[in-house]
Amino acid sequence: MTPSFSETVNLVRAGISILPVLAFLAGLVMLDSFKLTPLWRVAGAIVSGCAAAAVSLLLSGWWLGHWDRPLGSWAASPPLEEILKAVFIWWLVRTGRIGFMVEGAIYGFAAGAGFAAAENLVYLRFLSGSSLYVWILRGFGTAVMHGGATAIVGILAASLAHGAGLARAAAFANGLVIAICIHMFYNSPLLPPVPAACFVLIGVPALMAAIFVRSERALEHWMGEGFDADLELLDLISSGRFSETHAGQYLQSLRDSFPAPVVADMLCLLQIHAELAVRAKAELLKREVGLMSEPDAEVASRLDELQHLEENLGRTGMLALSPLLAGRSRRLWQLRQLALSQG
Repeated sequence: MTPSFSETVNLVRAGISILPVLAFLAGLVMLDSFKLTPLWRVAGAIVSGCAAAAVSLLLSGWWLGHWDRPLGSWAASPPLEEILKAVFIWWLVRTGRIGFMVEGAIYGFAAGAGFAAAENLVYLRFLSGSSLYVWILRGFGTAVMHGGATAIVGILAASLAHGAGLARAAAFANGLVIAICIHMFYNSPLLPPVPAACFVLIGVPALMAAIFVRSERALEHWMGEGFDADLELLDLISSGRFSETHAGQYLQSLRDSFPAPVVADMLCLLQIHAELAVRAKAELLKREVGLMSEPDAEVASRLDELQHLEENLGRTGMLALSPLLAGRSRRLWQLRQLALSQG
């Protein structure tokens, strides 16, 4: 059955309002040379954005009812929408699933893209009589703004994803405040729609490009530096010279507080951490040149052993070992990446 003229026009409007932001997101994913962001998790971020749009639509009537209409349209909606879009990003940070700014940028932009796509499809039903000009502005302006604003939240959250709880929360909150301010400025009557869309189309790609360059350089530096440190630790343990180091002496001092078998488990945990960290870095280097590893039963077994050791040591043991696990949250991210490549 041939679609009618009005149906064709609506399809064009839907495409104009959705495809630009999805194309931008696809470009960001392709630029991720280390393949840090699996497609299924990017899809999850898009779905989370769609869910955020649904919740926003359900709450907007109640929320905007507390504001004067002109003020509510540009001052009240942005906080609600940005908070809802950022929920998924906060979950990723809290669970150690973001390690670098490029990940925060992609996941944040994906959540914003999902929000914009769902919002535009809903608006298409109520604004079906509007001109293509409106949908061009929504597709190239509003949708990209949604993605860019949430990407900023992800970028700042990822920048301190491995910091202390308070510092991590502060970075996330700062990103959220900036996103809200950008959204409010975009919606405000101070900036006409066309200049606002142009500002977004120029500013967001420039920001993303700068972030990708900086993040990839940081990743390359971190991998080279950490690789050497992990190899040195393994060499010290295998040669029996670990006890001569400051770290080894600290571990020996724990015998005063923990039974010898527990201290032995601590040393074993350090060794497995280093082994898997080396494997994780090697896996990332292979991804950079387009190679993916097959599932490795030995790696899966070592990951299970690591989890078992952490459970045996308990909170007290892990706390005592924490000085020797500096950057443990970064290691946790490494191991998640390794597990991801094996699953």
